[in-house]
Amino acid sequence: MPYCTRCGIKLPDDKEARFCPNCGAPILETQGFIKVKKEGRRPLYAVSRKTRLTSVLAAFLLCVLVTSAGALSRIDSSKAQDMIEDFKEIEGVLQIAGVQLIFGNNMMYCLSMFIPFIGPISGSYVLYSTGKLLAAMSYVLGADPLLLFLSLLIYPHAWLEYISYSLAISESIWLSFYLLKYRYKGLRAEMMNVAKYISVCAVLLLAGAFIEMALITSASTLVPP
Repeated sequence: MPYCTRCGIKLPDDKEARFCPNCGAPILETQGFIKVKKEGRRPLYAVSRKTRLTSVLAAFLLCVLVTSAGALSRIDSSKAQDMIEDFKEIEGVLQIAGVQLIFGNNMMYCLSMFIPFIGPISGSYVLYSTGKLLAAMSYVLGADPLLLFLSLLIYPHAWLEYISYSLAISESIWLSFYLLKYRYKGLRAEMMNVAKYISVCAVLLLAGAFIEMALITSASTLVPP
């Protein structure tokens, strides 16, 4: 059975296949496929698209649950007022920095979620903090925190951010798996997927930043001076 010379996974028996299903290397450009017995290489575990999609959905559920936990957390009145005041100051800065600040901030958080082993922890901290801000807002407004959180999901930029964070956390888990199982060889094999996911997240977060800024601008025009 042939194996890919770039990442080492077992290639399909389909003679019509032209690309490696794991790393995308053109099969016709590989100079003969490496046999495990001949080269002594252990093939890397190939993650199917269905498995990757399942892991992204699980990460998305984790993001929602962690944010909900933060929103339901207890918060005193003075802390809530301080958080609201800080948020208002950030809104003022957004009027000047705009899309660059929103995108840069979200992308920085997203990149930290790609780090092996640390990604899920970093993502949980960011999303729990977001939930805490919702808890502060719900306290001041006298609203239900979960309903406030669900109302945010009406806006497309929230979905774009959560999808990006889910992709990052999911890929962090797969990077951790490859590092534990294959050490640095597994990390090199997975880096192509990392680059793809970072590119996708950058596009999603940039689109989300434009949408969020447009909503902030339109809301400010509706409020009388």
